[in-house]
Amino acid sequence: MEFIKLIKRMPYIHCARGPLRCEKCKEFEKKGEDFALIKVYLKSGDIARPMTEIYVGCQRIFGEYNVIKRFANDKEAKQYALKNRIEIIFS
Repeated sequence: MEFIKLIKRMPYIHCARGPLRCEKCKEFEKKGEDFALIKVYLKSGDIARPMTEIYVGCQRIFGEYNVIKRFANDKEAKQYALKNRIEIIFS
């Protein structure tokens, strides 16, 4: 399965249903957002995962993702991105 690893500012979530349909996700949403290392799958799989929007080349796609690591602060995320040559999305 093809995937891309990148660092993106992401909200905390509990499941693929999200805060509109899941009470636990609604509670997690209160934590806000921080940078996370995520694995975005370019093709959908057989497991329900949350979705995120990314650009691959000039094409916008919505891909399923898994959070691999959360960073304590923005500085830690930037250092990890530079050290591991991983794209970091600031928007």
